[in-house]
Amino acid sequence: EAKIGRAGSFSVPLSCSSCDLIMAISNPDVTTLLMQIGFYVIFAVIAYFAEAGQNFELHSVKELRWVLLDTIILLIIYGFYRFREGMTKEAYDIESKKESAEEPLLPPQNAQYLIQNASRTAGNLSEQLPNFVLCTWLYSCVRPFTAGVIGAIELVLIVIYPFVYGTGPKPTKLLSISTIPRYILNEYMVVAALLTLFGLTRSVSTAVPGK
Repeated sequence: EAKIGRAGSFSVPLSCSSCDLIMAISNPDVTTLLMQIGFYVIFAVIAYFAEAGQNFELHSVKELRWVLLDTIILLIIYGFYRFREGMTKEAYDIESKKESAEEPLLPPQNAQYLIQNASRTAGNLSEQLPNFVLCTWLYSCVRPFTAGVIGAIELVLIVIYPFVYGTGPKPTKLLSISTIPRYILNEYMVVAALLTLFGLTRSVSTAVPGK
């Protein structure tokens, strides 16, 4: 039944079930899950056509050389970021040296944000490293060269992370340039690899000639 609001306008009260549905959808966990499912569906549709005729199989070392190179470079970058994190804290962490005779090296005004930048840079790569390795190597069983190219793109995005993170109280709005594309690439590779593994991509016989 319609009710009159304070300003004289009519409003229709929502049923409890409608309210519960709205509250559930607005829940961050539910929203994240729905978005994730949506992305996987999109990637599955793309992979169904893009990976037509591909087989999931182990390739020769020569064919996998670019993925192997990506992995080696990734580990080098990871080691550098961890070393940078330790050196930054050692140089600028004033709080840990207040009770010692050791003075921090050239403590800038934004020292705590420089430490934050170094910590999050290393932390983000630590979180994403397993995804990078798993997804690129899985997809290398489908398209080894393409997996190597995608891995190289991700390495570039990893390298720019500390620059787009910034040295202020909060990360800059440009941070998503480094993170979101990596999520998309990793998720596509694993979806494409799984669809190919189980033979769920479009068969060659139904493919359009010349494509």
